[in-house]
Amino acid sequence: MCGIAGVFGAPDAVAVRAMLAVTRHRGEDETAADSWDGLCSLGINRLSIVDVAGGQQPLADAIGRLHVVCNGEIYNHEAIRLDLSASHAFVTGSDAEAIVHLYDAVGEECVRQLDGMFAFVLYDGRRRTFLAARDRFGIKPLYYAHHDGLWYFASEAKAFLEVTLPPDAIQMLPPGHLLTPAGPRGYYALDDHRRKSMPNPQLLRALLEQSVATHLMGDPEIKVGTYLSGGIDSSIVTALVAKFRPDVVAFSVGMEDSPDVVAARRVAEHLGIRHVVRAFGMDEVRAMIPRAIYAIESYNPVMLLEGLMSMMLARVVKEHGIKVVLCGEGADEIFAGYGVFRDKPPLTLNAMLRETVGQIHNTECLRLDRATMAYSLEARVPFLDPQVVQYAVNLPAAALIGNDGERPVEKWILRKACEDLLPPEIVWRMKLGFDHGSGILGLIDELDVEIADEEVVQAQADFPHARIRSKTQLFLFRLWQETFGDLGGERVYDLFGAYPSLQAVIDARTSTGGGTGETPEDLERLRLSATRAVNAA
Repeated sequence: MCGIAGVFGAPDAVAVRAMLAVTRHRGEDETAADSWDGLCSLGINRLSIVDVAGGQQPLADAIGRLHVVCNGEIYNHEAIRLDLSASHAFVTGSDAEAIVHLYDAVGEECVRQLDGMFAFVLYDGRRRTFLAARDRFGIKPLYYAHHDGLWYFASEAKAFLEVTLPPDAIQMLPPGHLLTPAGPRGYYALDDHRRKSMPNPQLLRALLEQSVATHLMGDPEIKVGTYLSGGIDSSIVTALVAKFRPDVVAFSVGMEDSPDVVAARRVAEHLGIRHVVRAFGMDEVRAMIPRAIYAIESYNPVMLLEGLMSMMLARVVKEHGIKVVLCGEGADEIFAGYGVFRDKPPLTLNAMLRETVGQIHNTECLRLDRATMAYSLEARVPFLDPQVVQYAVNLPAAALIGNDGERPVEKWILRKACEDLLPPEIVWRMKLGFDHGSGILGLIDELDVEIADEEVVQAQADFPHARIRSKTQLFLFRLWQETFGDLGGERVYDLFGAYPSLQAVIDARTSTGGGTGETPEDLERLRLSATRAVNAA
């Protein structure tokens, strides 16, 4: 895991190093940059996980004409080596080196053969061109700008504050896309994989176990943790990780006796693993908001509050000497976990799933990446393995939304597939948003008090492109502006303020009503369920 930066069109190592300086948090182990042919400069802040001793970047081919910097993990790099080792000289054990040799063998088509979470920039000195690419679902970020004949690349938008660019020059490379001097081009689309999946809990379990095993890649000395909210998604990931790594440490965050903390303790006790709980108070949360805005690069209230919780966890994980955590993000999007998916006709549900997966790069993946990388922590998401995603989004609606006799139950097949791993009260626990379950959402009501109605109206007139919808959003937008100014220009909302697909529900989110379709009655039912879990334990 790393933070990358680059300039193509001129050898500007000074700009690259300036961009790397503001994203140093993404990789604290080492920083390096280099230039070639008076045309390209690439650099990286490295968090060393695979080939810790020898995997320094930028990486090059044997004759020094191909160079790459990569943020992320290539999970199938060993398989690529098996195919290419007879014809290509691998000199490191780094997973990123596979990109160089695969590009040498098949050119731009190399991106189709990579399995992982990645964003990379490759300079081809033979053709004096570049190739940049982002993974299928946008787990890892990549921004670029093309201005005055130069191309700029960075892992975080804040890096562009270090170079002279128009505010609206910054672009986010979409997931499943590559970029060359000819412009962006898609190489993967979920809509291309529409074969209907037969419901089979055993098959799903096998896919999940394989994905978790793959996502544990790293040098043997690298410690592994999980984020454990006590919900079904993170609990399944934690349980499967524990099968392969009994020394795993689970980390939870929440106010004392909040639903998440109660449920997470139950899971950890059941699995017999070490469990660390990070408690917080509202004063601490308020003090962290400016730092969270800087780290996460958003003024969306849900993105900020959930990101702030993730940051608290990341800091504790880092203090325990752990570099890698596996998380449950992605399950709600592919298994219809949000309340808004309930009671939808099958074809509508299928379309909604594809839409939310197509936007996850700008929602959960963005929040998780920034929050963890703020503390040089790598977060991996086994539910976003392409085989798992393609299987899940093509399931019939009846396999996704079941019924326990009292209410609709989301993620039905996922619960059935992993029913033996966890206590029943966890397996059938109702979905609750991270900020609800942790207890932090009450902060929204406090922030609202500080903004007058007329201030929102005035801000909507002064900054129409920001699409301010609430007092809370205005409060956060003002803090965002203090840091980022007019970054993004007219596209500021799409880049930094939107939470696509679920935005209408989020706008109505309060401390007593859920933001993903839950009612106050749902929340009370969950709290009672959590109490029963404590009594049962």
